[in-house]
Amino acid sequence: MDSISKELKNVTSYLRISGILATLPERTSYAKASKLSHAEFLELVLSDEFERREAKSLNARINKAGVASLAEYDFSTTTQYDRELVKKLFSLSFIEKRLSVLVFGPTGVGKTMLARHLAFAALKAGHSVLFTRADKMFESLKLSVLDGSHDKVLRYYLKYDLLVVDDFAIRTFSREEANDLYEIIIERHETKSSIFTSARAPEEWQPLFPDPILGNSALDRLAHSAYQILMDGPSLRKQNSPK
Repeated sequence: MDSISKELKNVTSYLRISGILATLPERTSYAKASKLSHAEFLELVLSDEFERREAKSLNARINKAGVASLAEYDFSTTTQYDRELVKKLFSLSFIEKRLSVLVFGPTGVGKTMLARHLAFAALKAGHSVLFTRADKMFESLKLSVLDGSHDKVLRYYLKYDLLVVDDFAIRTFSREEANDLYEIIIERHETKSSIFTSARAPEEWQPLFPDPILGNSALDRLAHSAYQILMDGPSLRKQNSPK
């Protein structure tokens, strides 16, 4: 096909499949050389369109979730952690079982990167994902009280198959933050999965709650339905810093 007719352009535009035009000349030449049947040629062209739409959909979900497109996870770092358990997590069976993951250890050892890779893997598998920093989440919930949208914003953090809360428990929670966190943990318990990354070990989280009973109730549910991964070792940021 030397050129694409105006009529074909109009039809593909009307059907919203004009993306196939970019590779149509190449696919037509290939079909002729390979002596494909009309059905085989149609399947080839439509497969191109399907893959294009899948890529577009994934990119949209990546942007909405706040997760960058990532290369394969690097297991060769100097950080010490249970690599077999992490490999198991990448099967995403924890999401199917509605379990959570607690990743903790000193700063710079790769906790956020692991969480981002798990979130990205979940996105590619078709799960709904939200990646947020703890302070950003609490700030949005705090502001929602002022305009009367608190219930709506709270439901926003409850709806995703996987909620990733990064930099969790770095300071004492306010009473309002503790109440919101309690609701999120309780409502997502055994219904949705979460990942929390923290520079503090889980046993250090309860003293951060102003109400110890509230904290114990939430954290007991979270701890007993979550895989716990301690990541330890020298800071990867220092290792990768300019010399």
